[in-house]
Amino acid sequence: MPFSYGIALNHGISHVSTDAIFLFLVIATGAGIVTAKLGMPALVGEIIAGCIFGPQLADFCPYPEALVLVGEIGLIMLLLEAGVELDVAQLRETGLRAMGIGFTGTLLPLCVGMGLAYASGNASIKSAMAVGASFSPTSLGVAASALKAGKMIDTPVGQLIVASCVVDDVLALILLSMFQVLVKPSPSVIEYFLPIISSVGFLIVLGVPAVTFLPRFIEDKILKRCSDAYRDLVMFTIMTVMLLAYMPLLYYTKASYLTGAFLAGVVFSQIDHAHHVFMDKTHQLMTWLLRVFFAASIGFQVPVKQFGDPYVIGWGFILYLCVAAKLPLALYVPQFEDVKPGASYNPFLRDRIITALAMTCRGEFSFIIASFALSEGLFNVQIYAAIVWAVLLSCITSPFVLLNLIKYFNKKQMEYLASTNPIKLAKDGDGTTPLFLHIKAKAPAFGGMQEKFRKIVNDLGLEVVERRTNRDGRGFNATVQTDLYVRDTTMTVPLQKIAAQKKIKKALTAVMGDTGGAKPGMEGSSMGSAAMSFRQGSMRVSSNNLSNLSLQSLEKEEKEALQSAAAQEDAIIKRGEEVEKAIEEALGSDADVAVDVWNPWPWTEVLDKIVEHYGISGDNDDLPTFVAIFDKIDSDGGGEIDQEEMYEALMEAGLDITEEGVITLVAMIDEDGNGDIDREEWKETCEFYLELKAEERGMQMQEAARADFMKNLRKKKLEQLGLGQPVDAPPVQVTTIIEDGEKEGKGSDSGSVGLNIDF
Repeated sequence: MPFSYGIALNHGISHVSTDAIFLFLVIATGAGIVTAKLGMPALVGEIIAGCIFGPQLADFCPYPEALVLVGEIGLIMLLLEAGVELDVAQLRETGLRAMGIGFTGTLLPLCVGMGLAYASGNASIKSAMAVGASFSPTSLGVAASALKAGKMIDTPVGQLIVASCVVDDVLALILLSMFQVLVKPSPSVIEYFLPIISSVGFLIVLGVPAVTFLPRFIEDKILKRCSDAYRDLVMFTIMTVMLLAYMPLLYYTKASYLTGAFLAGVVFSQIDHAHHVFMDKTHQLMTWLLRVFFAASIGFQVPVKQFGDPYVIGWGFILYLCVAAKLPLALYVPQFEDVKPGASYNPFLRDRIITALAMTCRGEFSFIIASFALSEGLFNVQIYAAIVWAVLLSCITSPFVLLNLIKYFNKKQMEYLASTNPIKLAKDGDGTTPLFLHIKAKAPAFGGMQEKFRKIVNDLGLEVVERRTNRDGRGFNATVQTDLYVRDTTMTVPLQKIAAQKKIKKALTAVMGDTGGAKPGMEGSSMGSAAMSFRQGSMRVSSNNLSNLSLQSLEKEEKEALQSAAAQEDAIIKRGEEVEKAIEEALGSDADVAVDVWNPWPWTEVLDKIVEHYGISGDNDDLPTFVAIFDKIDSDGGGEIDQEEMYEALMEAGLDITEEGVITLVAMIDEDGNGDIDREEWKETCEFYLELKAEERGMQMQEAARADFMKNLRKKKLEQLGLGQPVDAPPVQVTTIIEDGEKEGKGSDSGSVGLNIDF
């Protein structure tokens, strides 16, 4: 038995070969990690590993054909994943601009590449087309990686870039289909157009059902009828069957089989369950398959010895012009935000430069097209080596420059934002600051949606500071959520320092105590408790809330302070309602808009960082720790410190803080405005902070307890109906039960809920 067991597993493959392959994979992985750390795509390191240890140079790795085959499977999986990740709502929102960027971005490098190839004097029309086509595709993976690192992937321009890359990839698949004709010796005219007709035709014939009725059929008629234990297996089985059907169908009709893999994935892009499961289950597999693809399928073919030829290096640099050919795509970018007068930060210029650079990122498709053209003899090894050299240069330079420019513009944006700091604006002024708002708008996706926000905020007198956009769903009916962080140029609010906040909180606590807590009808309102009135120093009190409280026990000064704060809150609520109404009218009846007050520099930021850095709990027992920090900063024992001393000392201690945060904290504590705070002021401020933290934790515990109560109540009601706790309970019955439970779990909710004041 042992002998036959050994024969069965051996097949002439020694452990030396398996060890060599294993070591090669480890080296490729390590090389990818190193290049990623250096700000380049991991594929650069993986390709370099394949060049050095592959057949072209060291010939270290045995059975290269087998690894290339595994890599090809990775390529198919890459296109399948691209289809699964297709976001139809994103394409609908970005509209014709993404289409324009995609088409123009494909044609410009194609034309430049053909022109340069002809200029060399050694290229036929087929060879010239192959050279240009190698530079047409933009790598979504490389561009998205840089955008994520720069925190721009969820901005309007980031979403435009992603959608444009998707269009770019689809066009690359069509170009790849055309090469099947180019390799023929004397194709007829119709044969040149057949791949285009076939590709576009199947993108319509198979693509339209893939984003409309087919996902609903698979989800409702098949997947929902499967038990949880087998649902994922059934989903992957259907996906595999469609993959094995679509690839040969596209191949034998003169389109690329990779288009078939893409279309098979698109079917499951509209099924939320399928999309999440695919990304979760295949992530590690995809990582390894693509690593083998770049290291073996691409790296093994790179004629690394040719890089010693000046002709190859010279033409590699010349062909880099094909990469630069995408820079004019910046002209397609719309103006999402206005340029602030006198500001060094120009968001429109940023968006154009970032888009142009992102579209120059090259990656997997460039290598795929070039490798295919080489294997079919469309150009010689020298030209192929020059193309690989130019693409590798792009893989290194484009993401590096892109990420650093994003950091530069982010820094400029923060500098501009710092210049609007309420503390700085209120200093030497009338004690008021501009009103900052956070607008959260949800509406069905439509073309030009983000451009429309520019007109809306301009009409309202709002200045955009930051903007983020995301979608709930991936289909045609998806809802887009846009978060706008704006500065109101039409309204100012008083700057409440910590002493004033403490006074108002003390007055609120007193009247709440005198009335025995909240009156009936106030349980759900913003005045339901002192903790609800103050969260991290945020006041929530309106005149409507105040009318439910007795102020007889308050001193005149306390009463006036409370009434003044309530009157200011009324004005903010009115402004918020005005903004909500205007945006809802502009976006349509299906829009849902919420407006809240936003503070870019909460005075609690530095104290929060101290709690995080020193690992303390943030309760009243931690007060000595805060006092000890002050004493350490006050090295000369004078009993006072300024903001510069505090910032430098906390930075040296390793805290992740901002200078603006320290400026805000010191200014909010400093009553006389001399820029210094003493030990007693610091201690009282920290006591106030810890008190607010304790109340916030109390509110969180109450909310958690109520959530548990509602969960248990729902379960109890369902059991009474004999339903147990099914996944899809009848909607009408369950809604009724929940409504009854909410009445049982809390009182009615009345009263106006104030907006959040964080100043």
